[in-house]
Amino acid sequence: MTDLSWSGCLNTRDLGGFSTRYGGVTRGGTMIRTDSPDKLDAVGREALVAVGAGLVLDLRSDWEMTQTHPLAGVAEYRRIPWIDPVREKERVPADEPLMADIYRGSLDRNQGQIGAALQALADAPAELPVVVHCKSGKDRTGLLVALLLDLVGVPREEIAADYAISEDRLGVLARIAELPVEERAAAEVLSRTLPETILDSLDHVDARYGGVRSYLELCGLTGAEIHRLAMRLVGAPIEAVVFDFDGLLMDTETTLVKSWEFEWAQHGLELVLDDDFWPGHGGDTKEARYAQLAALVPDFDREVSHARRTAYRDRLHEDLDFRPGIHAWLLEARELGLRLAIASSSERSWVVGHLERVGALELFDVIAAGDEVSAHKPDPAVYQLALDRLGLPGTSTAAVEDTQHGVAAARAAGMATVAIPNPYVVALSADLVLSSAGELSLSDALLAASSV
Repeated sequence: MTDLSWSGCLNTRDLGGFSTRYGGVTRGGTMIRTDSPDKLDAVGREALVAVGAGLVLDLRSDWEMTQTHPLAGVAEYRRIPWIDPVREKERVPADEPLMADIYRGSLDRNQGQIGAALQALADAPAELPVVVHCKSGKDRTGLLVALLLDLVGVPREEIAADYAISEDRLGVLARIAELPVEERAAAEVLSRTLPETILDSLDHVDARYGGVRSYLELCGLTGAEIHRLAMRLVGAPIEAVVFDFDGLLMDTETTLVKSWEFEWAQHGLELVLDDDFWPGHGGDTKEARYAQLAALVPDFDREVSHARRTAYRDRLHEDLDFRPGIHAWLLEARELGLRLAIASSSERSWVVGHLERVGALELFDVIAAGDEVSAHKPDPAVYQLALDRLGLPGTSTAAVEDTQHGVAAARAAGMATVAIPNPYVVALSADLVLSSAGELSLSDALLAASSV
């Protein structure tokens, strides 16, 4: 959290710098919370305009609009009241004696309005900051900010500490002390921002709705909108995911090894999986492997050997499907509105044939293959070809790889990297390393990789 000085407003701060579950911190310059800009003087208004916000979101209700907003008439200004005027008629104040009670009731009653406000934030230009405010910037704004920080895994003690700052920034205790004695107790209830109040609200979201993500879905947000909200706070915007093929989408590395082990065994030999067998780059290396075998077998018939080995390999491929969790990632990518591509060192016909076999060719927008470029990974040529076909820079994409030379190629193309090692990789480094695609949702994996 970074304090900002907007002359006239007291409760303005940037939501950057909070630690998250992804191992990084929330990004600065993406979201600013404040009290009402109505209070800004001329210098403060200049500071607000200088932010260049893609959205200024006003959560106040109609009855609070006693003067014209400084940005009224500007396209970036939107007012979406937090309080649903219809559902507010159901409220029984006597049933909500404490601020924690009021917050719980607000979260239950105002889901349609809350959803609309968050959808506006999700749809705001990702490259521009957004500003959110209500009247004092502590209650409605405080709840909205708490939901978003909880979404990206900011520790709740940090969320509570940020919430508590508002009463200091607004001078709440000093104002309460100036009231008649008989009014102070009620003012304490309605004006303070005690840490336990916001913690109670988040506990309520957990207990009643199953957590913040489920709550946001109930408020009407799609998976794509929730992902964009989280990505705004945590990672650089990702528009496409580019997958390696062999060993990553499908475990053709294992079937490859088994086919060569089978062929070695036909000659009474045992295959040794050493560096000569795994040269550390992609592309077609079968001729080098046949040469290895020919050096060991008198009167070696390469054509017979090849036919026998590939027939065995093709039998293994009859039931080969995506690696665990991968198909779910591909479907989730579509739900998130992400484009999908493949960057493989194998020939295009090999990749397309496997995808057609499992009925998944239509899931991918772009395929870039090894027979379409002059150099193989760790050279970035095949990734650059995929990016060119997507029409995106590397900084707007993430690569998912299974080998270190693949990670190196993706990094050279400027991409965030997720690694899921195949069974024959000893060690692997990337922005994020997983044992399986089933370990995290794609959304969480991209947020973790892009926040490094």
